[in-house]
Amino acid sequence: MKKLFYFLSIVLILSTISCKKTDPEPGTDEPEEVDAALMSVEIPLIAVDGDIITVKGKIQNFKSDPITSLEIKWQLDNGQEHAHTFTGLNIGKLGVFEFTHPETFTATAGQHTLKVWISDVNGNGDDMFPSNNAQNKTFTVASASVQRKVLYEQFTSSTCGPCANFNTNYFNTGFLQSNTGKYTLIKYQMNWPGSGDPYYTAEGGTRRAYYGVNGVPTLFIDGEEGTHFSTSELQNDLDRHHAVPGVVNLQAYYTVTSSNEVKVKVIGTPYISGQFTLHIAVVEKTTTGNASSNGETEFHNVMMKMVPDANGTSINATDGTTFTERKEASLNGTNIEEYSDLQVVVFIQDDTNKMVLQSTIAVEDAGQIDF
Repeated sequence: MKKLFYFLSIVLILSTISCKKTDPEPGTDEPEEVDAALMSVEIPLIAVDGDIITVKGKIQNFKSDPITSLEIKWQLDNGQEHAHTFTGLNIGKLGVFEFTHPETFTATAGQHTLKVWISDVNGNGDDMFPSNNAQNKTFTVASASVQRKVLYEQFTSSTCGPCANFNTNYFNTGFLQSNTGKYTLIKYQMNWPGSGDPYYTAEGGTRRAYYGVNGVPTLFIDGEEGTHFSTSELQNDLDRHHAVPGVVNLQAYYTVTSSNEVKVKVIGTPYISGQFTLHIAVVEKTTTGNASSNGETEFHNVMMKMVPDANGTSINATDGTTFTERKEASLNGTNIEEYSDLQVVVFIQDDTNKMVLQSTIAVEDAGQIDF
């Protein structure tokens, strides 16, 4: 009986010992609960030859242990690696660290890929989740530049109450007049809410689908969503985009024939190479016939016709090589109220990221139309 008691006692002791949490061996550490995720890398989508580029970004810690140091590296086009260790940090769970790498580079004309990654966290090498530690950014460097003319594209409707508020109080005549010469403007009247605007066209619907617009008012600035019910925010966006280099020297001329056919000649010299899309929009500067239920009685820069259509014209651009495009379309059957009140807006867009490279207003000059 005593032997059985001793045996059971030993089993109980061993069982207790096996369930007890053991301390790590001297000189070893438990894995840190840190996840340094590279959330963004900030470099210009378009730069100009000779620009000094600074690599910036944001890092977030998704785990419980704080990040006190980390190394950030960048590499341009498989070239030399540039590393810098940031110390004295205290990035807690869900904390964000905005970094500026001290080593810059000089932009050279062409397309480039920049790799940025986190290589060391708290002096322990890679963290536990290395899959979110790196990003590749592709960007273009132009050989030269011109002043950018910003393109606004607005989706709106005469049956939309918030559209009237937006056009009256924010994106209004005062704002536009104070920025004359900085922009071009096209307004696409939409077929909702309710019965929608009577000046809606299928070509406006094509532009809506291109951007994935699902509500009005929606404003795009150079292909980037920029709807703000704040004049100061609209101004900040315009100033920011106006400061971006224009990478196509763009000129355009147009005429409207006696048979209501619009003819447009576009001359462009790109300072980058690539496949882009040329768009031409005939707009009427003031309309009243599409007034409906939202209280607006006048509408401005209303798109009447895309030339030749809303899909535009493919341009195979070569850096420094001038191209000429001649396009025409009938204006019969459109909603034009006065042929003497037309304007033609021309722009070039990169469909890979929807960035507008340049826009301009065509000059009415029949003498330039050598079709």
